[in-house]
Amino acid sequence: MDASEEPTVPTAEQTVEQAVGSATPAVEKENVEATEVKSAEEPADDEAREESTKITSEAAEASTKDDKKEKHGKKHNIISDASVLPHSSDSAAILKQVEFYFSDQNLPKDKFLWTTASANEGWVPISTIASFARMRRFQPLDAIVSALCQSEELLEVSDDREKVRRRIPLKQPAPEEKASAFMSSVYVKGFGEETPTSQFDIESFFEGFGFGVRQVRLRRDAERKFKGSVFVEFASVDEAEKFIARDPKPQWNDAELEIMSKKAYVDMKANEGKTRSSKDKRPFDAFREMNSKKRKAESDTEEGKRETKSVRGGRRGRGRGKRGRGRR
Repeated sequence: MDASEEPTVPTAEQTVEQAVGSATPAVEKENVEATEVKSAEEPADDEAREESTKITSEAAEASTKDDKKEKHGKKHNIISDASVLPHSSDSAAILKQVEFYFSDQNLPKDKFLWTTASANEGWVPISTIASFARMRRFQPLDAIVSALCQSEELLEVSDDREKVRRRIPLKQPAPEEKASAFMSSVYVKGFGEETPTSQFDIESFFEGFGFGVRQVRLRRDAERKFKGSVFVEFASVDEAEKFIARDPKPQWNDAELEIMSKKAYVDMKANEGKTRSSKDKRPFDAFREMNSKKRKAESDTEEGKRETKSVRGGRRGRGRGKRGRGRR
C-alpha cells in the first residue's frame, strides 16, 4: 500500500471527511536527459558566434524545463522506490496490492484509477495495473492475472482475462463509517529519514503487531519530503486503542516512537492554530466530485424548468391581450 498525507491538518468540518485519505498508485520516474555545455573561447566569426548562441539558448531552455519539473513535479523528494524490491510472482502479495488499489480506502481518492474505471463500467486493463511502480516487480503478467482470479469477494476478472474491476459496487460511506475510520487511525512519529525501502519497511513493522492494518500513510510536506511520521488506519477502533496502549511503547531503530490517536493529533494541532487554509488544494475525492456534478445537474434542471415556465407564461399573457382587444 502506498500513499501520502496532506501536510496540513483539516479543520473540524473537514476532519471526518478526510478520515480516509487517498492513495494513488506510485508515480512513474522521469527520465531526464542531462545537457552538458562546454565552455569555449569567444567565436572568431559570426557563424561560430551564432552557433554558440544556439547552444546557450538550448541549455537555457533545458534548465527552464528542469526548473518547471522541480517546481511542479517535486517527485524527486519521494525516495521510497519499489524498484529496489526483488522480482516476485507471489500471488498473495499481488492480490493484496491490487485489492488495496480497488479498496474503499483508496479507489475514491485515486483520481487516475477512478477515472479509468468510470470510463469503462468499472473495468481497468490488467496491463495498466501491472505498469504501476509497485506492481512492476511482479512478473510475469500471467502471474498477476492468475492472482487476481483468486480474489474471493472484491475483484472479478473479465472473460478474456485482460481486465479487472470491483465485484462489489463502491458506495459512499455513511457519516458513522467515516467517523469510525477516523477513530481507527493513529499518528506515529519517529521514523527518521526516508530510504528507498521506508514505505515497505514501515508497512511490515505495523503488520508485525498482529493487528488488521488497512493502510499506512507516509506524511509529507508541501515539497513531498517525508516528515518522519505516518497515519495508520487499523481495522477497528478497538485495535487502534490496543496499539496506542502497548507497554512498553513500540520502538524504531531502538528509539521509542511518539504515538497518539489521529483525533488527539488533530485536536492538538487545532489548539496550536495549525488548521487547513481555505486556499489549500483539497485532495481528489470521487464522492465529492459526484455530489458536485449531481447538484449542478439538478440546478440546471430547475433553471431549465423555470425558463420554460416563464416562456409559456409570456405566451399565455399575449394571447389573453389579443382576446381582450377583440371583445372591446
